[in-house]
Amino acid sequence: MLLDQACIQIGDVDISDITRFLKQLPDSAWKANTYRQNTYEVHKQTESVVLYFKTDEFTESNDSLLSVVQPLLAPIFARFAQYYGYTRLDISKLMFARLPAGGEIAEHRDSAPIFARYHRVHVPIITHDQVHFYLGQELHQLKTGVMYDINNLGLHRVINRSDTDRIHLIFDARPVKRIHNAKHHLFIMSPNNSGSSLVSAALGDCKHAITLPGEGHYIAGFAGPNPNRDNSHFVWSQFNTINKLRNPKAYDWQTIRNLWSGAATPQSDDASIFVEKSPCNIARMAMLAEEFDDAKFLFLIRNPYAMFESVVRARRDLADIEKLAAQHVLWCFEQQALNLEQCQSPHALIRYEDVCDAPARTAQIIRHFAPEFNDLDFKPPRWVKGQQSALENRNTSQIARLSPQERAVADKHFKPHASLFAQFGYLV
Repeated sequence: MLLDQACIQIGDVDISDITRFLKQLPDSAWKANTYRQNTYEVHKQTESVVLYFKTDEFTESNDSLLSVVQPLLAPIFARFAQYYGYTRLDISKLMFARLPAGGEIAEHRDSAPIFARYHRVHVPIITHDQVHFYLGQELHQLKTGVMYDINNLGLHRVINRSDTDRIHLIFDARPVKRIHNAKHHLFIMSPNNSGSSLVSAALGDCKHAITLPGEGHYIAGFAGPNPNRDNSHFVWSQFNTINKLRNPKAYDWQTIRNLWSGAATPQSDDASIFVEKSPCNIARMAMLAEEFDDAKFLFLIRNPYAMFESVVRARRDLADIEKLAAQHVLWCFEQQALNLEQCQSPHALIRYEDVCDAPARTAQIIRHFAPEFNDLDFKPPRWVKGQQSALENRNTSQIARLSPQERAVADKHFKPHASLFAQFGYLV
């Protein structure tokens, strides 16, 4: 993880039980797993006892050793979590690493993407004054029984000039980023006025869903930007709100997770997938993927003229609303295309028209994407935006409300981007 300093000394920890455990290990245990040495050139001189190792591609676990050593490590994990104020920890790597006397780890950066998301923690178990740990050009002599958080994204190297093998406990950790005990977090990635309330209501009726009482960014205490604060609702991409929405520093995600956990309602004892539908999510996809474990994204889009009509009707209090609405709709389509191109998390795309006109087939698409919604049914009447109504495609009636002048403004903005709208199956 990138830190604002090379090394943070967290404090002393008791390593006496761990030291006894390591002394009992046969030498063969250090040679059993050579993945690290064979994969990373800089670690060829090291040996390791790998207890748990997770990458973006695979996970391995030494369950027999882990069951023995985990109780010994619990106080160390607790101290680390206490230091940073974390409630629960997600561990991606847990190992003991041995650098033989006279050995060296060449200068390098830990470059795999997963390393940027986790603290890299070292606890020296056996070391020596002549073990030199360089972070950049600065020499650090890490002390036995002291826990350190290391900036492993910067250049670092180790030289063991002593006649003693150096052994460190090394683990990568970050806070668990989950709402309740959700196995997955599903974010509906939908512009406003595109059917997200309908889709969210249907998903929220499923027995495995964990739901909020409304859009997450409008829950009191939300520690981040929302359009109501700027009077930019429905056209927020055309105000300074968009810059706030895209700024990671504008959010306190730990506070947001705590807030949503307190407000969320599991639909059954078996509920396992959290559902959230704030339209502004389309401006912060990367943050959601980072801040919620096992995130999935359900992209939703709607006929641009129907979206345009909804926005114009909702914000007639704004001057030049037709232009603002057309620009906002265009921005939303451009952003959805970009999100779909860049999304590395599990995702699916549906359209408002598909939900209304082919509900059974669309439900099957979602069930295939997220099996937790095995009881999803779009057909029953539902309360959406304060009224109960049957499933109905309202595009035709809404587009018919547009005046010739309003339609002309929409055409002026949409037609130069016909290929963009065609990507989603819409003719302009």
